[in-house]
Amino acid sequence: MVVLAAAVTNKTGKILVSRQFMEMKRIRIEGLLAGFSKLVGKGKNQHTLIETDEVRYVYQPLEGLYVLIITNPQSNIMEDLDTLRLLSKLIPQYCEGTTEEDVSEHNFDLIFAFDEVVTNGFKEYVTLQQVKTYTTMDSHEERIQNIITHSKINEAKDQAREKAKAIEMKRRERKMAGVGMAPDVSGMGGMGSDSVEQHTMHTGPSRSPVPDFTRETSPEPEKDLRTGPSANAGGMVLGAPDGHADQFVKMLGIKDSAPIDNPFEVKKTAPVEEELKDGVMLLVDVSEGLSVEMGSDGSVKRMEVKGGVKVTCFSPDVSRVMLLTNGPLKKPFMTRMQPRLDKKKWTKGALGSKDPSKPFPTGSADALTLVTWKLSTTNEEMVPFIVNCWPASEGNSSVVSVEFEMKNPAIVCKHVTISIPCPSSKAPEIVSVDGKAEFLSRDKVLTWQIDEISAENESGTLEFSVPKMDSVSFFPVDVTFSSPTLYSKMQVKKVVQAADGKEVEHKLKSMLTTSKYTIVAEGLEDYRCSMCARALLVLGPHVPTSGDEALRAACLCMY
Repeated sequence: MVVLAAAVTNKTGKILVSRQFMEMKRIRIEGLLAGFSKLVGKGKNQHTLIETDEVRYVYQPLEGLYVLIITNPQSNIMEDLDTLRLLSKLIPQYCEGTTEEDVSEHNFDLIFAFDEVVTNGFKEYVTLQQVKTYTTMDSHEERIQNIITHSKINEAKDQAREKAKAIEMKRRERKMAGVGMAPDVSGMGGMGSDSVEQHTMHTGPSRSPVPDFTRETSPEPEKDLRTGPSANAGGMVLGAPDGHADQFVKMLGIKDSAPIDNPFEVKKTAPVEEELKDGVMLLVDVSEGLSVEMGSDGSVKRMEVKGGVKVTCFSPDVSRVMLLTNGPLKKPFMTRMQPRLDKKKWTKGALGSKDPSKPFPTGSADALTLVTWKLSTTNEEMVPFIVNCWPASEGNSSVVSVEFEMKNPAIVCKHVTISIPCPSSKAPEIVSVDGKAEFLSRDKVLTWQIDEISAENESGTLEFSVPKMDSVSFFPVDVTFSSPTLYSKMQVKKVVQAADGKEVEHKLKSMLTTSKYTIVAEGLEDYRCSMCARALLVLGPHVPTSGDEALRAACLCMY
């Protein structure tokens, strides 16, 4: 038995995944797969195999797909069927579905799984569970090392917790001793009043009868803090927020005067702190990420929008809720829902659990994504704006002209930053700029900042000159911005209790940000990595322009 290749195609013959196990040229495998789509399309075959003079196709329909292996005519048909059966089971296991999008999204996972089943054209006698174990690359030594690391971390936390308790107990003892001394000192003539004032000042800002600068002008507290226990009660600043950390540092003998954070302070995450401060216990986040790849002339090669609705509950009282939106989204958006949600409710725009009695997870670390959507296109009118970058040589200098032009007025872009690589030993000379330009010498990047791109500011230009260099040195150009307008127009109108429909107070965040907005030089997209099949975004002037050596040197993946 010799398996030449394994592939997954759709009903029209489009190749989704193809893995060759024997040496053959790309044009050869494409011809074989094209021949299969023509042969199987005749519909006269009652069996799931097709034989030709050169090869044999063994295939299996899988909803809207075909899973097939190409073998030589002398191959054992029983082993071929067994191999095909195992490969068919891998697709729903690794792709979490049987659609074209699922297979395209997990094509590398499928290739790695196929390699565990077939090696050099011969089937490995493995089971589905064994393939899963091999591809997860589980390591016993790694688990042991992780356990040891976590054990050390927990031990360090316990020691820190005990040290914090000891410091807290000493602080309370000194506070009690200071309170007990106050009545006795008050009767000591002229000295008593000053001592009482110092003690009162250090116990808290709200009860201080004298200004805070008396601590700096009076040398006695600092001197007594080092020389005698009786002065600790008056010299210790109990109201200061960083007193625990400072005293702990002194006990350890650290002489560095730089301020440090208290290691024993439990810090809240920013979202939790913000929402609890506002008294809002429910946060609804509607966000989208935009990925765009353009050519240097402004042509759109790829555009993708991924978005979702995420809910964060800070209290169990608001964990059984339902979101009323303007959904569901229609084409060209492709949507996916959380399995625990009711799809019938979503047809009316409501996002709620199938079982209203089951709550959503509580806590910022357990934010739940309810629905996601995706949009893919190459329509130039859909992108917010295009960027043209034109390097040109003038004598011993390179003059670069960069221009942005708004294409989609519906998307108002704010805080736009266009980053242009500028590997020059000298700072570029800015000829003209609409906005603000800044050269980051450490990163060798020239940043062009525009406050807003909208109907009031549809276009702008930046022109600068540097010592002469290759034009590809100014690529790729990266763009970042944010926008309050979403492509999907998704809106959460109201949040109600799932049980009685009572409206729930919540905070809504809606934002479009850039995941990757890149402009590449013309011609670089023709070079693709043989491992990840992506267009190369970095191709230095000294990198070979052909062969595997160039791909390994220039690709951004881990190949």
